[in-house]
Amino acid sequence: MIAMIFLFRHNWNRFAKLYRTHEPPPPHFSRMERGSVGWVYYKSTLNVGVSAKGIYLSVFPLFSFGSPPLLIPWSAIRKIEPANSLFIERFQLYLTEPNVKLIIRKEVLEPAKEYLATQGFEWI
Repeated sequence: MIAMIFLFRHNWNRFAKLYRTHEPPPPHFSRMERGSVGWVYYKSTLNVGVSAKGIYLSVFPLFSFGSPPLLIPWSAIRKIEPANSLFIERFQLYLTEPNVKLIIRKEVLEPAKEYLATQGFEWI
């Protein structure tokens, strides 16, 4: 259990050094999503939002262990590709810094179409 908490904190804190935010969640916000941030898979504890500024990530407060919300700008995404599982359409978003990927459901990213198009991504 302690190793899992350490892994969770270490991974999230790497992101927080670059993308920590004090902004409130954006209007397009989904709570208790499943997805991956780097090495860690969040099973119904990841909150994801999209805005013109970027993708907003936070962890359900009961499981956040003091991890701050993140706002990753669209310009930090270098590549997007499908990561579909049996019945769920998902996408892998590869970041430039740190060199890791996010995996998020397609429906959650739908409102981001126009923002990603300005970055040259035509994926949905």
